[in-house]
Amino acid sequence: MVTGSTQPVHSLSDESARRMPTTADLKRSACLGALFQIILFASPVWPDDLTAPAGREDCPPLENGQTTDCSAGPAASRPDESSPKTRLNAEPQPAQPDPSAQQQRKAMFAPTQLDATRPTLKPLQPDKPSHTATGLEGLPPQRLAPNADQDLPPRSPQTTEVAGFEDQQAEKRLHDGLSWQFCGPRPGMAHLGPKAPIGDQIPIDITADRVDYDQDKDLIHLEGGIEYQQGDRRLEADQSNYDRRTGEVDASGHVFLDYPGVRLTGDRTRYNLETKKGTIENTRYRMSGNANLRGRADQAWMLSDQVTRYHNILYTTCPPGQSDWSLLASDLELDQAQGMGTARHARIRIADIPVLYTPYLRFPIDSRRRSGLLIPTIGSSDKTGTDLSIPYYWNIAPNLDATITPRFMSLRGLMLGAQVRHLASFQELEVDGEVLPRDDKMPDEGARGALRVTQNGRFGGRWSTNIDYAAVSDDAYMEDFGNRLDVTSIRNLTQRADLHYAGNGWSLLTRLQDFQTVDSSIAPEDRPYGQLPHIEFKVAPENWYGLEYGLDTQYDYFEHSAAVHGSRLVAIPSLRLPIRRGFGYFIPRARVFYKHYDLVDQDAGLPEQPNDLIPSLDLDGKLVFERETDWFGHSAMQTLEPRLYYVLTPYEDQSDLPLFDTTALDFSFASLFRSNRFTGYDRIGDENRLTVGLTSRTIANASGQELFRASLGQIYYFDKRKVQLTSDEAENDISSSVAGEFSARFHKNWSALASLQWNPNQTEQPWEKQVFQIRYAPGDTRLLNLAYRYNLGDNETEEYEDADLSFQMPLGPKVRVVGRWLYSMLNDETVEAFAGIEFGRCCWRLRILGQHLKRSADSNGSTSVMLQLELAGLGSFGNQIDKLLERGIYGYHSD
Repeated sequence: MVTGSTQPVHSLSDESARRMPTTADLKRSACLGALFQIILFASPVWPDDLTAPAGREDCPPLENGQTTDCSAGPAASRPDESSPKTRLNAEPQPAQPDPSAQQQRKAMFAPTQLDATRPTLKPLQPDKPSHTATGLEGLPPQRLAPNADQDLPPRSPQTTEVAGFEDQQAEKRLHDGLSWQFCGPRPGMAHLGPKAPIGDQIPIDITADRVDYDQDKDLIHLEGGIEYQQGDRRLEADQSNYDRRTGEVDASGHVFLDYPGVRLTGDRTRYNLETKKGTIENTRYRMSGNANLRGRADQAWMLSDQVTRYHNILYTTCPPGQSDWSLLASDLELDQAQGMGTARHARIRIADIPVLYTPYLRFPIDSRRRSGLLIPTIGSSDKTGTDLSIPYYWNIAPNLDATITPRFMSLRGLMLGAQVRHLASFQELEVDGEVLPRDDKMPDEGARGALRVTQNGRFGGRWSTNIDYAAVSDDAYMEDFGNRLDVTSIRNLTQRADLHYAGNGWSLLTRLQDFQTVDSSIAPEDRPYGQLPHIEFKVAPENWYGLEYGLDTQYDYFEHSAAVHGSRLVAIPSLRLPIRRGFGYFIPRARVFYKHYDLVDQDAGLPEQPNDLIPSLDLDGKLVFERETDWFGHSAMQTLEPRLYYVLTPYEDQSDLPLFDTTALDFSFASLFRSNRFTGYDRIGDENRLTVGLTSRTIANASGQELFRASLGQIYYFDKRKVQLTSDEAENDISSSVAGEFSARFHKNWSALASLQWNPNQTEQPWEKQVFQIRYAPGDTRLLNLAYRYNLGDNETEEYEDADLSFQMPLGPKVRVVGRWLYSMLNDETVEAFAGIEFGRCCWRLRILGQHLKRSADSNGSTSVMLQLELAGLGSFGNQIDKLLERGIYGYHSD
């Protein structure tokens, strides 16, 4: 099996280009390889400058800086057992001892009795593989122990108790003083490799209880409390030999390696400081900082500074004392030069139960992208049957990649999908497409497919481009195959391309925009217009002695096959005089709306080139009053903020104009302070009205958090509103509906939100809109949302009344349930419902979810069952249930 990585693509011409967006459907297996780097012992545990002084006639210096005069005594000096530890300061040196000096030393000194009786360290005898070996077959077979936390070589019965105590002590030392706040990689981290080598100028201190220097062999023997220290890096052992001629260090007995982010323990180690090759036996490792993970290996070989090899390796991101899941491999080779790892007989265990095995696994270990298979996705629904996707990642070039995804659906057939991404200094481009040559469930439909293109470009410093194009083969495609292409609308698919230029104080936008309507219930004449093109020129407000002036102009050609169409030119010069103070503001503004049309297929008797010139004046003023108050025993500040907004726009008959992009604004508290009650420019409403609004806020003095907010507002009309969308009947009400918004945080765990709209002019149904929401969130694992939403609407299609319940609740330390129920009280049916259960904790999580979803009012809905397994630091398998939960449950997060 070969796995690939979907790492960001970078441009060859611009290293500062932004990261390419990651596709949610592609699960990264690169995390596994990157985390294995923590045990790359060829990384700078001990750099090349770890050498003792050479070419000296005296003995190694003692801790106090003095030296033993070797010319007056024996060839090697050793302090008395009652003396303090001997400390050697090994300054870096590039050269080997002079041969003539070696001969002089041999003639001058003879071995002492200490050398003859001192037991020498037993040399390590690793079965060291050849660097040039192409496979892993030469590694010695060793049986893995059944427990991930105690996978050590077998011991004799009489040593089991002592060895168990030593294992506990080694494990305790490995994690002593290190926290475990998260499992696996730290959120947001992309590179987990070890710290770069420290410089050659940092001295190396060697400390031991006993020191013996063999001058003939140029070998330093160390015993008891050995510590090699260079900066923040440390090696400790009970016994050690340091060969100054070859640069090789032998250490045994409670070996402990510690450098930033990584700790290791072992029984024996041998490492050559010059060739950067060595071995370590029975090692345990712990990584902290950028990632929390741990494990062990029976044997490790450092073949070079770039290549390492391991036997019987274990890896897990679970905290100490927990081995909920682990990954084991009989043999593993990591090549940093190529950025690849190769494992044989890899298996994943849940607790002590093997759940996945592969005889061969090749994976990336760094941020470089590699072609290969990604993690499959499997699911089931009544629309598609069994649904299996097996994506293949193709690394085409440093700034170009593709993902090819065969998707097998038991009820539909075989679909082929592809995603192509390109990143350069001037653009980010992504093309997604999928095609089903023959739908087994609907064979008469022929080929079915979808296409999505997104692009963002920047060039010349001032020019930018944007493309968002989506299309499907038929109206039922979205409902049958789901929202695979991340299209946000299932009624109208946007097909837009923009070209923008930013000048000094002005801007120019050119846009081509059309829509594909996928809702067959929408009549052809009611479908949206295409803008082919839309040209927009704006002059930013310029200040002239406190007076601000600006200009907005637009030209559109609206295309439609079943309605009147043509061009529209709009120009809006404006002038305002803002006065702002700490206690409020007053902003008068004057504008003129000029419109000119050139229409095609206009109704008989109506002008084909109408035009209008409509002036408008608005005044906006607000005051802010403050006072100190008390909020449930806590000091706070309360504000009172009255606001007046007056608009005067004369009446102009516009009933002969088409409705290209104009609709009525949704009434709310925010719309009370808008100058026009319509969107677009086909209708400029006649206005002679005053908006009165009042807002009060309570703000905590200690934190600045808003604890309570209440806003009320209403419009008072002084004239009839004659301009309407389609009707010639004027509105005679002297006041609008009352709009209100309320929010409160009663407790740190409880919050509420309400939005109301009450019409005093209606007697049968005065309440036009009601929204009530309550949220309970006492912690990261408990969440409850209750909501009621009602909207009377202007017509039957806009009316709704829904009840919404969503929750996330724990059932013990390892289990929690999630769910949502969105129920239409108006239609007496369930719009969306899902319920699931999550098992797991920090380092793993298993989600099982069942969902029922209606994508349109006249559909029967679809039912599906989904499964997802997350292993921290390894990847996610199955459906992306976490994304669905984040969308459906407000405030949900998977951590």
